[in-house]
Amino acid sequence: MTDTKRNADISGGERREMFHDSFDNDIDAGPTLANLLRATGDYLASIVGEDQAAKAMEVALAPLFQGAGSRGSIGWRARLDDAVNHCFSELPIGQRLHDLAAYAYYGISFAPEDDEDEAWLHAAVAEIDAFIARSPLALWLPENDAPQLERLALLARNRWALDTGRAVEPAALAVFGGVSEGRMRNMMSGAKRTFTPEDGRIPAAAALEWLAGRAEFWTSIWRDQHLPDQFERNSLPLDRPVFVPVARDESVFHPGLRRNGAYTVGPKGAEMHVVDFDDALLALQRMPGAYWRRPNDAGAWGVVRAVDWRRIDMSDLEALAAGAGC
Repeated sequence: MTDTKRNADISGGERREMFHDSFDNDIDAGPTLANLLRATGDYLASIVGEDQAAKAMEVALAPLFQGAGSRGSIGWRARLDDAVNHCFSELPIGQRLHDLAAYAYYGISFAPEDDEDEAWLHAAVAEIDAFIARSPLALWLPENDAPQLERLALLARNRWALDTGRAVEPAALAVFGGVSEGRMRNMMSGAKRTFTPEDGRIPAAAALEWLAGRAEFWTSIWRDQHLPDQFERNSLPLDRPVFVPVARDESVFHPGLRRNGAYTVGPKGAEMHVVDFDDALLALQRMPGAYWRRPNDAGAWGVVRAVDWRRIDMSDLEALAAGAGC
């Protein structure tokens, strides 16, 4: 019998194991770091001479060489060749890129225990983009021998965009959905196009709606790692999946938020009152930024903004509504 399990239905624990098992040259940006280090040593040698540059590189790369157990009797370039596979584990930025790859490819967080997932991921995504911006890839790697690094940055940046409700680059959406870039371009053009791009990017709500039907997509579950028990069943196939907006405090838009017979959606000054839950959810999906009113712990109704969209079974939303006294 054919296994029809969707990537979205795979639990966080399974994803961690799969990530560790599949971490190889298709994901590992270590070889690119090694190439940049070689180019750095060559450039330094052209300024201070080979002998002085070799001394500097031996000192700078000592932790890498020790971690890889490289032999000290050969030159630093040969030792670096032996240590390529340890670049992600022994270099500080390599460790960061390794952990960020788990997020970019599998939607999970490897943030250190003392760090908040959201803050860590935000900083890590910004760091890789800044690192690439500073790196003379085209100059030092003329054949642009950095596909893993650039692909990692592309996916991490755009997964973060999806997770924070911002438009995504078509090239990243194609990877997330398991289609070619050519097919993605076709989906953005013509009278029967699937997407209507804005400034060359695809709005998050439209992208997530399409990805919901793609078995290849690894949903972002890094926030779910800390969700209360009522959401744990979402690691299983869902009977009635619904995409709902999630606020920064982890509260979601659900049927129990009707007040005086209607849901209040939209930012302050442009709020709308919608009677039907499905209509209210559709209105939120169409907004550039989704806003809705809900009570806080003290019972005061205030406006919150979506920082994520999450796939939840309708029965869980109904349970939330019942708990809210709807």
